[in-house]
Amino acid sequence: MATVKLSSTARSTMGKQGAKHTRSEGRIPAVLYGEAQGSVPISVDAHDLRVALSTPSGRNVIILLSVDGGEPTRAVIREMSRDPISRRIIHVDMQRISENKPVVMHIPVVVVGESLAVKEGRGILDHTMRQLEVRCLPRDIPEHIDVDVTGLEVKQSIHVGDIVVPNVELLDIKERPVVEILQPTLFQEPSAAAEAAPAEGEAAEGEGAEGEAAEGEEGKKKEPKEKEKKDKKEEKAR
Repeated sequence: MATVKLSSTARSTMGKQGAKHTRSEGRIPAVLYGEAQGSVPISVDAHDLRVALSTPSGRNVIILLSVDGGEPTRAVIREMSRDPISRRIIHVDMQRISENKPVVMHIPVVVVGESLAVKEGRGILDHTMRQLEVRCLPRDIPEHIDVDVTGLEVKQSIHVGDIVVPNVELLDIKERPVVEILQPTLFQEPSAAAEAAPAEGEAAEGEGAEGEAAEGEEGKKKEPKEKEKKDKKEEKAR
C-alpha cells in the first residue's frame, strides 16, 4: 500500500467559527485519534492533502503525519466530509495505526478480464460490490482487489467467499455476490394486428350499450300508443 507524507498544525480554535476560519486560510480542519492516545485537533494544507490523495490508491494510503514538525505518526483516513455542492473536502478524521496491529480498511474492487457471454451480447455484467471490508496488518493492505470475470457465463457470479487475498481477512458476508452475469430481458413489441383487434371485454361492453339504446327507442315508441288507449277509455267513461 502506498505511503505518503503530510504535515499538520495543531488547532487552537474549535467549533463552527474556528473551522470556518481554518478553511479561509486554505487549510482543512481535521482530528487525529487512536492507539490509546487522546484526540488531537489539527489542520492540514488543502493543496498538500489533495496531492497526498492523488495516488492510484486514492484515500487508501498510509499517511506519515507530523504535527507541528514532530515525529511522524502512521495514520489512515477514516472519514472525509465534503461540501454537498462544491464537493470540496471540509473535514478529515485520521486514525493512528500500529505496524503490528491489524487494521480494518475498505478496499476498492477492480474487475479484470471480459466475460465471453458479455462480449457476445448474451449477458450483462452487474458489478454489485464496489469495495470490500478487510482486516490485515498495515504492510499487507492491498491498493485494490482484482476480480477476474473471464470465465463467467450467464447466471454465474463471484461471491465474497470465492475471493482470496494473501494475508488479508475479508469481513463481508461470504454469500454476497461481488459480480454476476445477468441474462438480458427481451422486450417484444405487439404486432399491428393485435393492436387493431378490440379486446373481448370492450366488444361485450359495446354490444351491451347498443342493446340498451335499442330498448330505449322501443320504450319511446310504446309510450304514445299506451297514452292514446288511455285517453279513449276516459272518453267512453264520460
